[in-house]
Amino acid sequence: MAIFADCESKRRARKKWRQSEKGKAWDKAYSRRPEVKLRKHEEYLRKIAREASNENLHAINAEGFVNYERRREEETQQ
Repeated sequence: MAIFADCESKRRARKKWRQSEKGKAWDKAYSRRPEVKLRKHEEYLRKIAREASNENLHAINAEGFVNYERRREEETQQ
């Protein structure tokens, strides 16, 4: 437990620094770097693709359930 004894205090210190004027200025400057903008944009595109993939998968699965119900009705009618 001795390894993590100061973990909470470091977390509080980082949070306090990030909320200070100096920390906010650093965040703003960091987010304006070209490599950071590029990485964030790539993450955004991956998120869009993943959501589209999930929606497509949901549509395919829903269609399978609908078709299953229709096939079951046809089998019971015959």
